[in-house]
Amino acid sequence: KNSVSVDLPGGMTVLVSKETDKDGKYSLMATVDKLELKGTSDKNNGSGTLEGEKTDKSKVKLTIAEDLSKTTFEIFKEDAKTLVSKKVTLKDKSSTEEKFDEKGAVTEKVMTRKDGTRLEYTDIKNDGSGK
Repeated sequence: KNSVSVDLPGGMTVLVSKETDKDGKYSLMATVDKLELKGTSDKNNGSGTLEGEKTDKSKVKLTIAEDLSKTTFEIFKEDAKTLVSKKVTLKDKSSTEEKFDEKGAVTEKVMTRKDGTRLEYTDIKNDGSGK
């Protein structure tokens, strides 16, 4: 086996190469929602940024904090700039998931506490009000 498996917040796992590439970086690989993400890192602990592309050409980015305490999973439109959704998961299993409209404004927000309690805000307007 040329890689080590590291467990991340949010029930995700990242594979880290045991050896560095020619640029001195470790290879990272993860599968999220049947989507293969790849990236590199200066560290061999599993932290770094991984990217991939969905079948509809939208871009996916997974950022893993240096101390592995937090993962940020983002989905962008084809242009790789327009954010569609973002989910931040902490080590204690709490998370915040946000969905965005065409203009980049938050339209929906779901917060899950570490005990599993969910707070959902939908139809969020520009002034921050919602249901």
